[in-house]
Parts: sequence; structure tokens; C-alpha cells
Amino acid sequence: MDDDALFKRLAAASDPSALPAESAPANLKDKIQASLLARQADDSVFETLAAAMSAESAPPSLTSRIYSALVARQAESGPLLGLPAVKAGGRELCVFEELVRIAPVGEKKQAFNYCHICHARVIAERMDFAPIYWPGCPYAAFQRR
Repeated sequence: MDDDALFKRLAAASDPSALPAESAPANLKDKIQASLLARQADDSVFETLAAAMSAESAPPSLTSRIYSALVARQAESGPLLGLPAVKAGGRELCVFEELVRIAPVGEKKQAFNYCHICHARVIAERMDFAPIYWPGCPYAAFQRR
């Protein structure tokens, strides 16, 4: 028997029209409607609870760790934007980034993530309300003051 004949035979054997018909329960529509209404009532309870809760931001240490992870992920995908381009884009550079920007170093050094080796990052990832105050430092900006 060739493959086409075999598949036709299998398809004929699995024809659902040969199965006995099953009737749906008479009150199936009512049960579905009641279930949907109950779920909608549950949703409104949760919406009321959510509206009553105040939205809190993440702790500064968590925000710092998330920022570090995002920048590291971005660096994995390719070179970061150089410091002159970052400053031209409107972002304030921290003291250390500004020193590198004005230093006579190559483009590769300008695109390095200096926050990765900065002690402010280490402190900010481990402490809430870390004692870092450098202007332009994203980790200082994450601290609640």
C-alpha cells in the first residue's frame, strides 16, 4: 500500500461523523454566563483593591541593580555610545565620565561603561540611601532624597 492510500484510510477511520452525537447540557449557556459574571465580580474586587493601594517605586538598590543589568545587556549587543555623543544627546556626565570625555583617548575608551568599575555603583547596588552625591551619576539619581 502506498503512503497516500494509507493516509486516506487513516483519515477515513478517524472521521468524527461516525461517532455518536453528544448533546450539550440544556443549561450549558446559563452555566457559562454565571461563570463569566462571577469572574467579572472577582475582577472588580481586585480593581478596587488595586485602586486603594498606593503605588510605591522600587527601592534604590533594586533600581541600581536593574540599571546595571540593562547597561551590561546593552554592552553585550555592541559598543555603547561614546561619551561625547551621550553629552551631545543631553545627558549629564558624572565627574569621572567627564574626565574621560576630555582626555585624549580613543573611541573605544570613550564608549566603555565606566559605571561598571565605579565604587558608586557598588555602594548603590547594596545600600538604599547610599551616600553618593555626584552630579550626573545615575546611581546618585536613584537614591531617594
